[in-house]
Amino acid sequence: MRGVAGDPQLDSSKGCAESAESAESAESAKNAKNMKHRRIAERWTANADHLAAIESASASVKPDADALLPWYEVYSAKQKKRLAFDLGYVERFARREDVVLEFGAMPPILTVALTRRGYSVCGLDLDPARFQAVARAEKLNVKEVDFEVAPLPFEDDAVDVVIFHEVFEHLRINPIFTFSEISRVLRTQGTLLLSTPNLTSWKGWYNFAVKGRLPVDVYDAYERLDTIGHMGHVRLYSPPEVTAFLERMGFAVQLIIHRGEWQSPSAWARALDNLLSRLFPKRRASFSVVAKKVSKPAD
Repeated sequence: MRGVAGDPQLDSSKGCAESAESAESAESAKNAKNMKHRRIAERWTANADHLAAIESASASVKPDADALLPWYEVYSAKQKKRLAFDLGYVERFARREDVVLEFGAMPPILTVALTRRGYSVCGLDLDPARFQAVARAEKLNVKEVDFEVAPLPFEDDAVDVVIFHEVFEHLRINPIFTFSEISRVLRTQGTLLLSTPNLTSWKGWYNFAVKGRLPVDVYDAYERLDTIGHMGHVRLYSPPEVTAFLERMGFAVQLIIHRGEWQSPSAWARALDNLLSRLFPKRRASFSVVAKKVSKPAD
């Protein structure tokens, strides 16, 4: 597995004696807790090749039910740039021969783009039947799994890379269970790619200061289970909250990527956010975490 320039390379060799591997994992976990997380800011312009791949995949994806089409059209238009960067991160941190597990894969825009590029990716979703036609047409490997309550249908250490993009904020039951299952199926030194909205973004500060609330509509979040087939945002998190959680789950955080833009309908709000985000990238709309599994949860 490829690492990040400037970060410690974690050994990805297989077949070592169990005692040596356990000792190495324990030492890696101990070092991870003392390591200052490397942070970078995402570029403002997506790679043209990645953007073209996402646009092509997006044009091929359509929900089976016409009632979902308005939601899908808004989603795909807003998320193309973010998905283009996501595609680039997968290409940076995963190899074509890796077994890749993508959580919350619907709508399968990224799944289609990765499959077309030769990745062995399996998408998991609460209701993949929403996009059954495109899954058949593109020969996607998609499984129906409620990964908040059900064990993952994989053997231990069967997966090399886990994609958990824009899913963490939707978890409503017990993230410890979900990530215990991720830890079980992800091999030691396997890679986790996680992204989520940033609670401490400029938008977050604005909602606290002006509106006096989080940017989450509780009724709307739960209603989405019936209207579009998955949970809305339960709550947002800050980078320290997510990294602390992952470290408790046995992951070594290697990199935090500050990313995204405030997609406000107000031109002045977008301009102000862009200016402030360039000056203070930690306040950007979202963030990604690149982490390695170094131990079992609570080891």
